[in-house]
Amino acid sequence: MGQEYTVRVRLDAKTFKRFCRFDTLRLRKKWVRPTVFALIMIAFAAVALFSRRPQSGMIAAVLLAVGVGLPVVYFGTFFSQVNMQVLRHELKPARNVYTVRLNREGVHVTNDRKAEEQLDAPWKDVQAAFRAKGCAYLYVNAARAFLLPDGQADAPADELWAYIEKHMGNKARTIH
Repeated sequence: MGQEYTVRVRLDAKTFKRFCRFDTLRLRKKWVRPTVFALIMIAFAAVALFSRRPQSGMIAAVLLAVGVGLPVVYFGTFFSQVNMQVLRHELKPARNVYTVRLNREGVHVTNDRKAEEQLDAPWKDVQAAFRAKGCAYLYVNAARAFLLPDGQADAPADELWAYIEKHMGNKARTIH
């Protein structure tokens, strides 16, 4: 294994959208609250419907509409915002966004789109790494991740992932 790897990240819309779904819905579990809300409202609608009191059908319909409607709006807004980010970052077609260097000291990121100071994170400070289909996600902190798409490094993807695992230990996980 080499001592330093360089990944010139060329990000496309598909990879970015896949990451957003992973980060928001799977890692941060933002799907749980809307789903629980929907289930509770559906249960209340069922109770109202089976109570057979005057106007219970209308109350059940309102509860059902709110219980299903709000989560649909929530998820629709999420996917709409992801699509707007793709447009804002001009990821169609794919474009160079940053360069990541990995070495014994840690992770070093240079922005390829605008002039800003290089980010340097020692391995001990890197929070987590996930290997997904076609890409690795390297979280330098809870709010900031860098995507390392397969085939863009100066080494094979498996070799790069082994290097990350070597430095990250149990903070590096493969996901399916």
